[in-house]
Amino acid sequence: MGAALTTKVTEKMERLSLVKNYFSSQRSDMRERRDEQEQPHASSSARPLSIEGPRNSNSTESQVLEPIPNQPRQPRNLQGLLRFAAETANSQVQGPTTNDTRFNPMDEERRQFLEEAFSSLCCNVVEELQKGIKILSNVIDLGPEDDTSQHETALERIADYVDNTDIANDFYKIGGFSIFGPCLNSPHSSIRWRAADVIAELAQNNPFCQDRFLETGLFPILLNMIDTDPAEAARIKALYAVSCIVRENHMSLKYMDINDGYSVLLRAMQSSVKKLQIKSAFLLCSLCNKENIDDLKLTLVNMGLVEQATGLLAIGGLLPEIRDQLLNILDGLTNNDFLPALKECRRPELYLKSTLERCIKDLKEEENSDQVDVCCRLLNKVFSEQDANEER
Repeated sequence: MGAALTTKVTEKMERLSLVKNYFSSQRSDMRERRDEQEQPHASSSARPLSIEGPRNSNSTESQVLEPIPNQPRQPRNLQGLLRFAAETANSQVQGPTTNDTRFNPMDEERRQFLEEAFSSLCCNVVEELQKGIKILSNVIDLGPEDDTSQHETALERIADYVDNTDIANDFYKIGGFSIFGPCLNSPHSSIRWRAADVIAELAQNNPFCQDRFLETGLFPILLNMIDTDPAEAARIKALYAVSCIVRENHMSLKYMDINDGYSVLLRAMQSSVKKLQIKSAFLLCSLCNKENIDDLKLTLVNMGLVEQATGLLAIGGLLPEIRDQLLNILDGLTNNDFLPALKECRRPELYLKSTLERCIKDLKEEENSDQVDVCCRLLNKVFSEQDANEER
C-alpha cells in the first residue's frame, strides 16, 4: 500500500510543478492587465491551486479532460489539497457507481504519510525572500557581460511572493528595499525591468509600501527611467511602478510635482511606444478624475494637457484604448465646470467641437455607447453656453 500511495502522491506533486511553472510564466502579463483594469488586488494566499491531468508523451495535441462526477471541491491551499487527496482516495475506494458520500476514517499510517508529503511543498517565505536579497546584494558588481540568470530568477521569485500585502510589508522590514537602487541602475535591462516590476507588485494597493518608496528616493529614478532608459521594457515597467505608487496615494502628488512627474507623463503620452501611450494616458485620466484636486487640474491645464489631448484626438488611426482615455481626460478636467479647462477647450484653433463630432460618429459605428456618452457630455459642458451666446 505504501509504495502505491507514494506513486500517486509523486504524480500529484509533478502535476502541481507543471501548473506552477505555467502560472509563473504568465504572472507578469496578468499583473499588468489587472492594473490597467483597476481590479482589486488579490492576495497570493487566495489563489486556488489547479491540478493538471497527465500528458500523453506520444502526442503533442492537447487532451480534452471530461469532468468527473461528484468530484471533491477544488483545493485553495495546502490544507485543502490534503483534504482533496483524502476525499479522492476515499471515493476511489468506494467505487464510481456508489452514491454513498460518507467518509471512512483514514488510518494513521496513510494520514502521516500524506502530511509529510504535502508538508514538503511548504516553504518559509521569509527565508526565501532573504535568499533572494542575498543573491541580489552583489548586483552592483555585475559587469555588462556577466551572466544575470541567477539574479533574474531571484527577482521573479520575489515578485511571486510579494503580491500579498503582509509579505510585501515584511519584505521591507527585512531590508528588501535595499536591492532596488543597485538593480534599477544595473547595466542589464533584464534586471532593471524586473526590479521595476517587483516595485509595482509591492506598491499596488499597499499604502505602507507606497510611502516607503516615496521616502527612499526611488521615485525620481523610476521617473527618469520612463524618460531615458534605452530599453523599451524597462520604460514600460517603470511607468507601471510609478502608476502603482501614485494611485490612491495623495502624498504622491507632491512628489510628482517636485520631480516634474507630470511632464514625464505628457512626454510618455507622445511616445512612439504604444504601451507607454496607453499607460500614461490611463494614469493621467485617473489623476484628472480625482475629487477635490483643482490645483492639480490647473497645473495640468497650464502644462498644455488639453492642447495635447485634443491634438492627439484629431490624429486619425489612434488605438481605441488611447482615444478613450484622452476623452476621459478631457471629461475629468472639465468636471464641475472647471473654468480654466473649459476656456482652454473652447479655443477655436483646437477644433475640439468638430473632433468630438467625428469621434461620436466613429464610436457609434463601434457600438461604444459609453464613450459616445462621454463625447456628448463634453459637447454639452464645453459648447452649450457658447452656442447659446452666439444665438443671442
